[in-house]
Amino acid sequence: MLRAREQRRENDRNKKEKVVVMQPSIWGRLPDELLERIIALLPLRTILALRPTCRRFSCLLSSPAFLSLLHAHDSLAFLLLSHPQFSHRCLPLYDPAADGWRSVPLPPSSTCGSASPSSLLLLSAASGLLLFALGRSSLLVANLLTNASKVLPLPAYSAAPSSATLVSLPSRSNSTHGYKIFFPCASSDDVFVYDSASLAWTRFPGFEPVLGRRNPHQGGAFFDGSLYFTTLEPFSTVGFDLQNGAWSVGVAPPPPEDLAFVRLVGGCSGSREDHLYLVGGVGRDGISRSLKLWELGRAWEEIGRLPEMMCRKFMSVCYHNYSHVNCLWHEGLVCICCTTWPEVLFFKVSRGTWHWLPRCPMLQEKWSCGFRWFSFVPDLFALV
Repeated sequence: MLRAREQRRENDRNKKEKVVVMQPSIWGRLPDELLERIIALLPLRTILALRPTCRRFSCLLSSPAFLSLLHAHDSLAFLLLSHPQFSHRCLPLYDPAADGWRSVPLPPSSTCGSASPSSLLLLSAASGLLLFALGRSSLLVANLLTNASKVLPLPAYSAAPSSATLVSLPSRSNSTHGYKIFFPCASSDDVFVYDSASLAWTRFPGFEPVLGRRNPHQGGAFFDGSLYFTTLEPFSTVGFDLQNGAWSVGVAPPPPEDLAFVRLVGGCSGSREDHLYLVGGVGRDGISRSLKLWELGRAWEEIGRLPEMMCRKFMSVCYHNYSHVNCLWHEGLVCICCTTWPEVLFFKVSRGTWHWLPRCPMLQEKWSCGFRWFSFVPDLFALV
């Protein structure tokens, strides 16, 4: 009896250690519909890596049926990190659902035309589209999910495009998205707006208090059909209508008093309604003592204040040089970033809580500046 029991245990161990490998011929006989459902459960990084492995996967993973299936998964939302010293082949992204870091491949060199892929500089992101500066004379719009991209020649000479705002616009007739690009001209006071519907640039007069050299923060916050900017002190809000190119002063109530710096953030709530937020450092003489967050209603209503210990860390990171501070909206989060620090401070609007996003493990210790963050939400219907 003892020998029989030991034999059964030995058999159980062999069963656990035995690895069942599916024969390649069985994979080849699977119908596309079943294979699509299996692959759709894989991480986005793995799906993108599978595309170039064979012709069947290339066609299957770019088909409308598979992309529609992938679009049904609402958990695809990432924070994308850009740095000048990263490889031009991929960028790291943070997956909140998995609480981990991955990398995503950038558009292949064949999409860059005569320009070098190493000249790609990520400028803006919106609804699954990424906007890159491609050398000095072009922009590149890419959808990494559909593997589609387009090169747009710039309408005017620029020493090196360093600022542009990409805005996604849903179509009224179907589920696809168009887009517009707000591009301030470095050689004049004018601005250009590209419309994907007309495939053309339109020139409009600029607004010196917003686009002047003393106010380099040219990335606007999209809200209610317009881009919103702030002027230098005394702070005020200015709107730019993307449809007719008109500038409007005083489009929002005056910001609260005693602010050392301000940033605007546009975002959508769960009800898909637009919201406009204001991030401000409270203090005097250019020194912030605290950091608060307001939401635009009839007036600016305070919705959050950074705890003291977290505020000390953030202010020490900035060294009271607030020109390095950038803000963005990401799926219910107001993110506050600093180009000289590899971590992200974010406010969870639904819970009213503050958190730090940990440092990316792909970063090298000697990298000290040039960190830029973007919200990346893959979207099947974002057309280039």
